[in-house]
Amino acid sequence: MIIRPVKRIPLCAKDQACLLTARNHQRETTNQQPENYHNRVVIKPWGYEFLITENAFVAAWFLFIKKDHSTSMHCHPTKKTSLTLLSGKALCNTFQHRHFLSAGDSLIIDPGVFHATRALSLDGIVLIEVETPPAKLDLCRLEDKYGRQTQGYESQAETVTENLHAFGYFCFDALAQGPQHHSLDGRYALSLEPNDKSFPDPGSLYCVCQGGCLGRNQESIVTVGETERGSYLRHVPNLSLAENTVFLKINVFT
Repeated sequence: MIIRPVKRIPLCAKDQACLLTARNHQRETTNQQPENYHNRVVIKPWGYEFLITENAFVAAWFLFIKKDHSTSMHCHPTKKTSLTLLSGKALCNTFQHRHFLSAGDSLIIDPGVFHATRALSLDGIVLIEVETPPAKLDLCRLEDKYGRQTQGYESQAETVTENLHAFGYFCFDALAQGPQHHSLDGRYALSLEPNDKSFPDPGSLYCVCQGGCLGRNQESIVTVGETERGSYLRHVPNLSLAENTVFLKINVFT
């Protein structure tokens, strides 16, 4: 059986043209932003999101999208994005393809690629979005069913800092030395792993938060902000890890 790497969505000519159009219509962000996004939940018209870990290289966010709701058709002009679906079924549209996703599927989206993710499941969907570099205001909306197409990222007024347990809030300390874990009802498990002794576990997904995976002649196989299946990495000849590599390890139980 051929095991393929996580699919990567490259920039196309339409992305470049639409980015120019969207930037011409986008209003400058004047709303007050919080100093940081730790210990708060950002309320969205489609659901909510919160930051689970951040370092100098990446920011990882937990998203919940309600059934039949969708993010805007948007891009991050300078950020690479890794999306991993933790539960449910979703449709991620780009200009070139429609990507139907099930729990455990991932995509790597290059900077400037317009995409919109829609929840198809009755209970909505949960996904992890990892952004590289961690610049939350790097956002350009082209279309939005909630009327936000000319607006930037949500302001401090759209965040909450109380009763965070109602949203299932959790976070990992990026400076901690040992592994940190979070799981939900046997549906999925996440961990921040500075030293994963089981690497590469064929049943896991690995998102690089620092360092990277190297192959023969030390060429880069998976770099910061990218996600790859352990089952694929097991077959990379002469696989090794860069110094001080840290993974966000994802296990989905379907």
